[in-house]
Amino acid sequence: MSRTLSVLGANAREAAESLRRARLRTVLGLVGIMIGISSVIAMVSLGEIAREQARKQFEALGTDIVIVRKGQGGRVRAIALADAVQLAAAVPSITEAAPRISGRGQFEFAGRKVGRGAIQGVTRSFASVNRLSLQAGRFVSDLDTDRYYAVIGAEVADAMRGGRAVDSLLGGIVEVDEALFTVAGVLDRKQEGYALPVRVKADKSVFIPITTSQRIAPEPGVEVIVARSAAGVHYETAVRDIRSWFRKRAPGLSLDIVTAKQLIAQMESQMGIFTLLLGAVGSISLIVGGIGIMNIMLVSVAERRVEIAIRRALGARQRDIRSQFLIESVILTVTGGALGVLLGLAATWAICRFTDWEFLVSGLSVASGLGTAAAVGLFFGFQPAHQASRLDPIAGLQGK
Repeated sequence: MSRTLSVLGANAREAAESLRRARLRTVLGLVGIMIGISSVIAMVSLGEIAREQARKQFEALGTDIVIVRKGQGGRVRAIALADAVQLAAAVPSITEAAPRISGRGQFEFAGRKVGRGAIQGVTRSFASVNRLSLQAGRFVSDLDTDRYYAVIGAEVADAMRGGRAVDSLLGGIVEVDEALFTVAGVLDRKQEGYALPVRVKADKSVFIPITTSQRIAPEPGVEVIVARSAAGVHYETAVRDIRSWFRKRAPGLSLDIVTAKQLIAQMESQMGIFTLLLGAVGSISLIVGGIGIMNIMLVSVAERRVEIAIRRALGARQRDIRSQFLIESVILTVTGGALGVLLGLAATWAICRFTDWEFLVSGLSVASGLGTAAAVGLFFGFQPAHQASRLDPIAGLQGK
């Protein structure tokens, strides 16, 4: 055992000295491995970070979100408002349900145009389900049936102020698609999430009572219901209960139901495949770097034939020669791998700063990067090491 360790230590020192003497080749080999490992690290890390960003978007909205929309086909053309409003009370697995009737129109205030955007007919629960907060006033109330009150988004409010210092917009009259509404509330700014297939676009919208919107919307049927499931309820149970409720109320209605948990499960599967694909793309440059290492080691063997022959003549065994060149190859690739890990993390950090993503260090990607570098050194260094170990000492001393 002690002899083996002594031989390995001597081989390691000899390998390090050989790499030091051939500085240019060593640097070129390091650069190739650095680029390969940094590509793999950056690709895998970005895949993990993208998955985490998507997860955070779901968590910001809540993983209990359920989206109910009219599906393709079916005899019933739209979801009835009465059925949508009663959903939360009738289905135990649903705690809140917020139907929406949506249209588009032009907004005017004080005789001037202040924008064009979504006109969303909603109920009181729409604010809590979608986590909308108020800057001033109140949201649409269930007591506002058929009344002309409006809650305006932050960008619409800014346009109405027109850069002037206005104490309050509450009580003002805004013209929404040629209908006059009294401003009852102003929303805080709301960052739009893209995790779910429904967009609120609260900042550019005007919210009105859903019963009032039926008078002015071109399609008076409910466009979508945004609901929340009860704690501990599996998404398949919620979907089954919703379908059962609407089957009783509207037998010919086709529904398209999507839940956040269902989307998260799909996203996890897709992002896993995406991360593997990114890693595979990055591995192409790693293979190129490994081939470069093999070429460098083959040149090194050719240049050191006399040295190898002398060592063989002095009693070095084939496995001693083989281990020397394998150690040299592994030292080269692991050093390049460590530098590549640092370069890959730096590139990932720079991309995260540019995209405003949260930078995360994946311990798995770092460990796999160093492990892959060592594996590349062993794999691409074996053939040159094997060739060196089979060198005939006599032919080597004769320079043949």
